[in-house]
Amino acid sequence: MIDIQEMTVLIVDDMVSMTKSIHNMMKVIGFGGNFLFANNGEDALGILQKEHVDLLLLDFNLPGMSGAELLSIIREDKLLRELPVIMITAEAYRDYVAEVGESEIDAYILKPITIKLLEEKVSQVIEKTNNPPLMVQHLRKARAFEERGDLDSAIAEARLAMEVNPSVTRPIRELGYYYYLKNELKAAEKWLLKAAEMNYLDVFAFHYLGELYLKNNDIKKAAYYFEKAMKISPRHLERGVNFGKTLIRMNMIPEAVDVFEKAFELSGSTNQLIEEIADFCIEEGVNEYAVRLLEKILKMQPNRPDVLFKMGVTLEKLGELKRAVAYLKRSADLDQENIDTRIHLAKSYMALNKPIMAEKPLRQVLEKNQNNELAKEMLKRCV
Repeated sequence: MIDIQEMTVLIVDDMVSMTKSIHNMMKVIGFGGNFLFANNGEDALGILQKEHVDLLLLDFNLPGMSGAELLSIIREDKLLRELPVIMITAEAYRDYVAEVGESEIDAYILKPITIKLLEEKVSQVIEKTNNPPLMVQHLRKARAFEERGDLDSAIAEARLAMEVNPSVTRPIRELGYYYYLKNELKAAEKWLLKAAEMNYLDVFAFHYLGELYLKNNDIKKAAYYFEKAMKISPRHLERGVNFGKTLIRMNMIPEAVDVFEKAFELSGSTNQLIEEIADFCIEEGVNEYAVRLLEKILKMQPNRPDVLFKMGVTLEKLGELKRAVAYLKRSADLDQENIDTRIHLAKSYMALNKPIMAEKPLRQVLEKNQNNELAKEMLKRCV
């Protein structure tokens, strides 16, 4: 139970004056015993991951990670997902926030905020949190059953939640999700489509429709729903990466590159993500883009022999043998034990009609492994 007078409240707004104003109004009302503050979504998420918070007052229009994007992360986090959230927004975003609020926020307040409205909304939200409506009780039970692996019971509870309030999309979407987990894809499709039709901002419904159609190998529909999910919540990197991979499989390379570059921008261009996508592109034969990605990694980590080796081999496939040799030589110098690097280096030299240059790496291979038949055969051709 949340004690409305002693609760911990996190106030998030990019304007310091607004956080102070909301704080002062809460003190006048007598709500909250401990207050935390953040001016952007990233800092707010950091606080939520470290501190216990009873209520989040969240501005929608934040720089960087928006309020809607932070909300998406909260609702997907097992430890944070039941946190009561009141979204604060300007009139211009009213329709968007109302749609999101239908299933994901507990209430919203339009600016300018008044003490009376703040008191009313906070009171309602804390009352509902302490005494959840029947629909919410069923959904919480469904989630608990899902986490225990009892999907049939989760489905039953989601159906009960839907019966309590059939005009709300959240139970419908959850029902579709549980059928998806159970691999009953026809039923999952039915309910997820219904949720998406009822709420055009239900990013979760769009995401799982994308996953569902990908599982069915219906690439066009998968791409369609991943794109819709990305437009609503572009910071969800998994959606972006999956969507880009889907486009690669459809041979829509320029479109996939656009999606991947957006994912890098949103993630801060982490080497781990870049390398994951580079490896995927190499597997799929998208070698020109893979080279661009490997170049990004080598700018930040120029002495990684494994990445230098990948670059050399990929350039070989593209027929850029002189460049391939340069990268393979650097890789061989940094990693004296890698036989494959020297084999590829020798192959590139021979393709360049430089058998004398190929002889050295091949002899180095045979010093490591005198029974390497490939090296022996290549060496004969060099001589």
